[in-house]
Amino acid sequence: MKDFTKRLTASMLVLAICASFTGCGLATLFNQGSKDKDDDDDEGGSWYKFGQEDPDESDPDESDPDDTDPVVTDPTQPLVKGSYIETSDELTYPDHVATYDEIHPAKTPGNVSGKEAEDLLAEIELAAIQHSITCYADADIVFENPENYGLTFDEITWGDFTCGIDGYPEEKAFYDEQLEKLYTIDYESLDTDDRLFYDKIVYDYENYSYAYTYTSFEYYTMCFNPLVGPQSDLFFILDVFSFETVEDADNYILLLKDIDRYYEQMISFEEERASYGFVSSPTSYEAAAEAFDNLVKQEDDCFLYESFEERLDNIKDLSDADRERLIQDNEDAMKNYVFPKMQDCADRLRALEDLNGQDAGLCMYQGGEAYYSWLCMMQTNSSMTLEESMALCDEEVDKITDELLAIVGSGSYDWYYYYDEHDYSAGDVIDNLDFLYDAVADDFPSIPAHEYYMLEVPEVFEEDFSPAAYLGYHLDNFDSNMLIINNGSSGSDLGITMAHEGYPGHMFQSLYTRSATKHPYMYLTDSVGYAEGWAVYSETYAMMNYFAEDPTAAGVRFIYLEDVSNVIVTAALDYGIHVEGWTIDDCVDYYNEAMGNLYGITADSLSEYYTLLVTTPCYSVKYGMGFVHTKLVMENAHDNFPDASDLEIHTAYLNCLTTNYEEIEENLTAMLNGDLEPPKGN
Repeated sequence: MKDFTKRLTASMLVLAICASFTGCGLATLFNQGSKDKDDDDDEGGSWYKFGQEDPDESDPDESDPDDTDPVVTDPTQPLVKGSYIETSDELTYPDHVATYDEIHPAKTPGNVSGKEAEDLLAEIELAAIQHSITCYADADIVFENPENYGLTFDEITWGDFTCGIDGYPEEKAFYDEQLEKLYTIDYESLDTDDRLFYDKIVYDYENYSYAYTYTSFEYYTMCFNPLVGPQSDLFFILDVFSFETVEDADNYILLLKDIDRYYEQMISFEEERASYGFVSSPTSYEAAAEAFDNLVKQEDDCFLYESFEERLDNIKDLSDADRERLIQDNEDAMKNYVFPKMQDCADRLRALEDLNGQDAGLCMYQGGEAYYSWLCMMQTNSSMTLEESMALCDEEVDKITDELLAIVGSGSYDWYYYYDEHDYSAGDVIDNLDFLYDAVADDFPSIPAHEYYMLEVPEVFEEDFSPAAYLGYHLDNFDSNMLIINNGSSGSDLGITMAHEGYPGHMFQSLYTRSATKHPYMYLTDSVGYAEGWAVYSETYAMMNYFAEDPTAAGVRFIYLEDVSNVIVTAALDYGIHVEGWTIDDCVDYYNEAMGNLYGITADSLSEYYTLLVTTPCYSVKYGMGFVHTKLVMENAHDNFPDASDLEIHTAYLNCLTTNYEEIEENLTAMLNGDLEPPKGN
């Protein structure tokens, strides 16, 4: 499977690329406004060091839609739920939406305890790491010292993009074998850190075991999604490879050459996906091709040329001859392997436009709703059913609508003047990070001393990149943190953006989690709903507590509601598209009604975002529902423990680690009651 267990660098490390909506008004989100561009095109980076001491919407027809024979749809006509787009009968499809109990069956308590249980968990964790990190590239990015985990590779490659459907039985067998070992453990005998690890790996592996049952799961989504496909972060990931020896630099050049093979696998996958009937629209293929065009434009002036030379400076006693050779070899690899393959991918994506396919919600494919239900369970870090999650989302949307209309209908325009003039920023990026680093000290637990590196987005990528992104690498070293900054998106809400990506958001949470557990699995594996839920919560907390003078003021509440609607209301659109088969007009109608018709969104203004949601199922759900769950856990904690400080609640929350929200709720309560010790960490 391509998305969750094989692409570590994308699913685990790039936590917010092309994703953060922080502080961008809805008009901007839907391309109805413009932001001032910073004319400074300096693409260099700098290091900075910090340290601290220590609703059931089901069809009334009770028949199972999966009983409907697949039919070929006319791409010029609207799709109708229940009439499936024809896909290959060589694939296997689920015939119903699996329940939680089907994927996570009840288990007989095990009897392995004490040192034997600890050793077995360590064995299973090492097997998990080695099963997921299968190539030099991933190992070198994820760990500064991969040999500590038995990760050594004779070949310098990016590995394989996917195991392929022929590899599904072997993958399923691996997860089932590890689960059988886990089931033998006496859970009650484990300490907190081991319990949390056990909960997470069992939850994950049961999900993976289910997913590897159906070969159709390989093909429901695009690889080269126009905005969030692997091409969107390739050059930034290349920048994190560091050189201490000449061999390191030579290996990097080998990786550049291997991009030709690796991206050949990915473009071949897109062609194979289309051959099985999963054909995206000409618009999506063209947008993906244009993303590759932007990479090709960098051929003569790519920031990686200069970055490569700067990294050579870290090699002690590098001879002039070796330096000259490496610089030439790097340029040759970029121009003879990397950029030609980017051009090849663009050309072959454009060839797929001739198939004249359609972007469709997953419910328009046989077994698609079952896949979406599973995907939501994974992406939201929640065991809620799809119906329960949709109902919770609708409830939160109703709250947003009611409060927005109350503010606008109050008869006062003070909220508007505040909205128009507010400034949630302490200056430039560094100023905001410095300010937030100090501000969070009283409300959040201490994090380890650390460094971070800032990389500015090249101008050619600014239009299609988020305001900022956090990328953690060398996760066994607290000093390996990258903040990617888009100068084209700076503005009056820059402080909120940096709260999302930096303190107390992504970077803060990554550092704390790594310090709080002895189990690397807890921060290596995909917990995107948890990560994004915390980051959106962090930006709203910073908005209300560090930037707004009076968080109860109508203008502040309006900005808050606009901010959270960016993720919650669009999560409802995500559900509507993939469960109900909403068209773009359906989404426009829902959005305008949910937002009190304040913005006048049209099909044209929504089109790009609609395409993103259609081609990236759960894109908004992971943000929206991650935030909703995080917010509700925090609200419940304050209600149940009214004397607890924010510091105590935030610390307990983070000590629950990256498990699902139902487990976090239970464990947080136990920690605040004093019934559960926090994990002891490293």
